[in-house]
Amino acid sequence: MNDCGDAELIAAVRAIDATPYLNDDCVAPGRIQLGDAALAIDPISSSGVQKAIQTALSGAVVANTLLRRPGSTDAALNFYRAQLGECSERHRRWAAEHYRDVAERCAHPFWQQRAGQKAAPDPAPLRAIDARGFATTPMELSSELEFASTPCLQGDFVSLASALHHPRLASPIAFLGRRELAPLLRMLQPGRTPLQIAQSWSNHMSLESGLAIAGWLVNHGILVEQRGRSGMPS
Repeated sequence: MNDCGDAELIAAVRAIDATPYLNDDCVAPGRIQLGDAALAIDPISSSGVQKAIQTALSGAVVANTLLRRPGSTDAALNFYRAQLGECSERHRRWAAEHYRDVAERCAHPFWQQRAGQKAAPDPAPLRAIDARGFATTPMELSSELEFASTPCLQGDFVSLASALHHPRLASPIAFLGRRELAPLLRMLQPGRTPLQIAQSWSNHMSLESGLAIAGWLVNHGILVEQRGRSGMPS
């Protein structure tokens, strides 16, 4: 400021574009882009460094696959693109919710232009079964469950695994607690209780781990009460 207290411009005003973006050409058989070169999320998230580190970690596995397992090239490329796409969309929705919260209290165009449309509500949560349900409730696989070959991380490589697709899952899932789910579910017989299901996995894991996985499957709608019975939503 000058002696009169008025503001004085002493240099040209500069600005940096912080618009979120996703590079659709982020990976190819001979190259891979990491961090901001591949993905930039809204600054309001304050998690850009975290995402840059995550792309470096997964990108290293993708690069290792491309170099050492050329037969899995398509799986590696599709995995990386899908991972970045899901990350970009998730943060876009998250940021829009925050902008919308402010826009509801402030009519300034800055917030309103970034608020976007209100997302559809999440499905109503399933009622978790109690301890008695583990001993008495016959279960079966949801009719909405599908298995699909999906690229995923397995150790130091990207490879195809059979993943669970279901409306209550935010994204396909192949492993839970380092256990591959599809082989466990394909051996199930309808009508078994969660306790019996966990016991049937005794050759693969402890009963405690089996119960934890069975409980997760119930509470995500993968395992539902056997048709013709009442007491739990299916």
